[in-house]
Amino acid sequence: MENGPGLRTTLFFSGCPLRCAWCHNPEGLSYNPVLMHFPDRCIQCAACEHVCPVGAISYDPSVGPTIDRALCTNCGDCAAVCPTDSLVMSARLYSLEEIMHTILRDRPFFDRSHGGVTFSGGEPLAQNIKNLEKLMKAIKDERINLAIDTGGDVSPNSIQTTARYADSFLYDFKHLDAAKHKEFTGFSNERILNNLIWLSDQDIPIHLRIPVIPGANGSDEDLNSMAEWIADNVKTETISLLPYHRFGSDKYDRIGIPERKRLFEPPTAEFMQGAREIFRSKGLQQTQIGGAILVSNVI
Repeated sequence: MENGPGLRTTLFFSGCPLRCAWCHNPEGLSYNPVLMHFPDRCIQCAACEHVCPVGAISYDPSVGPTIDRALCTNCGDCAAVCPTDSLVMSARLYSLEEIMHTILRDRPFFDRSHGGVTFSGGEPLAQNIKNLEKLMKAIKDERINLAIDTGGDVSPNSIQTTARYADSFLYDFKHLDAAKHKEFTGFSNERILNNLIWLSDQDIPIHLRIPVIPGANGSDEDLNSMAEWIADNVKTETISLLPYHRFGSDKYDRIGIPERKRLFEPPTAEFMQGAREIFRSKGLQQTQIGGAILVSNVI
């Protein structure tokens, strides 16, 4: 997983303004914790049914618990008593002190590998920017490298505040065509492009990441237009073409929204090589397929 140089602690923030059709972390879309259900872990103790304050869980010995998502308030009471983590919450609140304790525990790995901390999500820059700035300042006070993984659909103030602390940005670029971007993510790409241009003008290292999804942004026309725009407007350290995969598709069932699952065909190795050649033909020799930087810890 490419998330910055060296071994890193990655902080995943819940909440995202986009609704990408290919999202592989749908549990991170909500700004509040979401109940996740792993039926294969259930030992049929029925503890969850007894503690649910709104009667959203019904238990049948032949099939285990059934969750009425229309009633469920995601309070977490059932997850708290589940002995096997068949029911878990997608996230929880952390204090600044808790986060820094986890980060500093990994400092030896950072020091040996020139690693650090990466903010990811969800969309980390969609958080309360004042609280996020306190965390960024605490990290930089410890002289720890900070990378920001962002989709860019945030306010200019959030980008500009973060840029004062970040050592690099991992910036997602999904589509150049405004209409197609809205079709596949639910929103315009105007802020994304404007924020990316602003960042490039600040001479902050940018590692551009482009998910390649046949049927969404993988046509020769789409790839050529993206490559030409990037070559004309943005300075990047690297460009990573990330092949679409279906590894997160079962998460939609776990959080109770199977109807939102949308599957595309993963690209072949030959397809990805062709996409890379399109980018390199535009002078973007820094284009690579995928990434291979390891993660030291995830919270």
